[in-house]
Amino acid sequence: MSKGPIFAISASIIALISIYLFLDIKQSKEVESPTEVQTTSLSDVTFIDDFNSGLDPNTQADIQRWYSLAKEQKSKEAVDSLILKYEELQQYNLAAYFHSLKAELEPSLANWELAGDRQFSVSANEAYDPGFNQILYENAIASYSKALNLDSTDLDLKVKLGSAIVEKAEQPMQGISLLLEVIAADSMHLAANLALGKFGIISGQYDKAILRIEKVLSLQPENTEALFLAAEAESNLGNKEAAKVYLEKCKALIENEELKTEIDAYIKQLME
Repeated sequence: MSKGPIFAISASIIALISIYLFLDIKQSKEVESPTEVQTTSLSDVTFIDDFNSGLDPNTQADIQRWYSLAKEQKSKEAVDSLILKYEELQQYNLAAYFHSLKAELEPSLANWELAGDRQFSVSANEAYDPGFNQILYENAIASYSKALNLDSTDLDLKVKLGSAIVEKAEQPMQGISLLLEVIAADSMHLAANLALGKFGIISGQYDKAILRIEKVLSLQPENTEALFLAAEAESNLGNKEAAKVYLEKCKALIENEELKTEIDAYIKQLME
């Protein structure tokens, strides 16, 4: 069995998991459009202006007013309204972008971490504009870094920043160094071991990956992501039966039928 097809199937499952764990989809609200309004640029990002220009005049006016209040009068309520409106419009990428503004107005660790979480999560969604996704990714790195500056001892934050760097940055070893710092402080840190396990698979170090993932499963035997990654590592080590066992455990724990179908296809190809 060649590695390519199996890797393609596993990648598709990971993508599906990301989608189904994403933010809940909310219904957008109907808004009236009585008059045309004059607006100014909300940011240096043309993509946002292009989207806003297609909205009805009432919504454009609301967005412009909230942005101006947030920027000029430092209104926390205004930026919350701005974020909520984009979420109502199901534009979670734009909502995530303005979480940085929220954190700037109220620079707490929680707000910077939330900004990083939203921006990094949305930046991986291929349904959105790739150029804007890159901006969100860079903002996520900055947001996590600012959160970590407020508490350099927060191991979970180090994992988030390290994982984000490993997954997309041109120099992943910077992220690996952060993850190893966490392991040095807590050898059984679940998220750090899971992240290093993922990197082990990406880099072809399957034997090291399985050791990391087994630590995760010793702490959380029903962690479906870890079960799937363990299967990926074992399959690439040639241990088909072990991989099948992990996949079947993973399948038994998930409810989404589409994911179950993907796993069935993975098992079938694995055992050929």
